[in-house]
Amino acid sequence: MNAVLELVELIYDAVADGSRWPAFLEACVQAIGARRATLVLLDPHGDGVNVACWHGWLDEEMELYGEQYAASDPWRVHGVQWPEGAVGTDRDLCPREEMEASIAFREFYAPRDAIHGMGGGILWTKTGQSLIAAVRGAADGPFTESEKAVLRPLMPHLKRAALLHGELGSARRQLATFTGHLDRYAHAFLLTDAERRVLYANASAREIIGSRDGLMVEDGRICVTASKLDVTFREMLGHVLANRKGGPSRLAVPRPSGKRAYRIVALRVPDSGVMPLGVAQPAVAILIVDSDAAAQPDQAVLSEFFSLTPAEARIASRLVQGRSVDEIAAETSTSVETVRTHVRHILSKTGTGRQAELISLVLRTVLFRL
Repeated sequence: MNAVLELVELIYDAVADGSRWPAFLEACVQAIGARRATLVLLDPHGDGVNVACWHGWLDEEMELYGEQYAASDPWRVHGVQWPEGAVGTDRDLCPREEMEASIAFREFYAPRDAIHGMGGGILWTKTGQSLIAAVRGAADGPFTESEKAVLRPLMPHLKRAALLHGELGSARRQLATFTGHLDRYAHAFLLTDAERRVLYANASAREIIGSRDGLMVEDGRICVTASKLDVTFREMLGHVLANRKGGPSRLAVPRPSGKRAYRIVALRVPDSGVMPLGVAQPAVAILIVDSDAAAQPDQAVLSEFFSLTPAEARIASRLVQGRSVDEIAAETSTSVETVRTHVRHILSKTGTGRQAELISLVLRTVLFRL
């Protein structure tokens, strides 16, 4: 019982940290008297097999298995029909004669003294099947009911862990994608909890906070550098939190540098229904607009979005900043006619008829930096 409880604890450790799965497999091998163990993903519609994690096998052995023996391995072939949650030995899975006659057994398993097997079906989905499999040598003898009794109570936990691990992994990938894009967003964006603690700040927000020119972070909390206005800022965030309808609140924050004030827009983050349990939850989304920042689209983004050449992207960027054709020609040491030619190409590629339309299009669509 203690061994099972320890294995269950290792399973849930691995949910949050995938690097902990080998530690679970190692402990599982010891608990059931095996030599090697794997976590396997099967393609139910074909011969695909992916050994996601292993203990006791060499990396090159797993690579060799996938390339040469997985497709014909009777354990894999019959494993597709193994019921979810079921635990059994190799003899439960397929006739011993069939296994020993296979190329996979003769050329892969037997030379490595992987003679006896045992496993269980973890999770069956439309995209694949996950299993746990263990093997041991001839001298160890076949797996028995006592070893199955160790693995069997782990199966519901492994299924739950597989679902949680997949959901958490998907959420992390989505979050990394979103934050990666937000880091290239031209405007500053922050998420705070109900106590103004900053939970996330994109690159533009980090630049503004770091300058301490009207806004800063003290003890992890976003605040206004002017103490009197900071009281107003706190009251505004309190109003946002109290507004269940989610309407925005706005505030202008003067800057000691003399540049134009930041325009702050704060919105309440909808309640996700998650029980916090001591973990900070996003409560307020804050957008900071720097009216003094030059409108200078990233030239690499212009090239990517509109298939512009580097020269065309440079000219388009300057047009958005309000430069005239004559000014661009002087700045780039290019003839006015050459600049006009580039402008005609830019208008054609962007599907716009006039420079004003081009500028409007760029400001609406190119909000990111590469």
